[in-house]
Amino acid sequence: MTSTTDTIRTYLEERFLFEFDDETTPDTDLFKAGVIDSFGYVRMMRFLESEFSLALDGDEILMNVLVSLNAIDEFVQKKLAGK
Repeated sequence: MTSTTDTIRTYLEERFLFEFDDETTPDTDLFKAGVIDSFGYVRMMRFLESEFSLALDGDEILMNVLVSLNAIDEFVQKKLAGK
């Protein structure tokens, strides 16, 4: 069984054509590193909605800007837990 972290990591690496390594870690700000932009962010949020059957509203997308793999995974885990 694939974890949410693995699923999100694979999506990010395949969609944005990079790999997590010593320089780009799960805590790296993907915006500052130039990996993702605002268009990519919206696409990623749509992926999270469809992949994990999440219902996200505009406030969640705009108020909780998720910039790292760890932050994205934590957000998804909370949503799945109903928090």
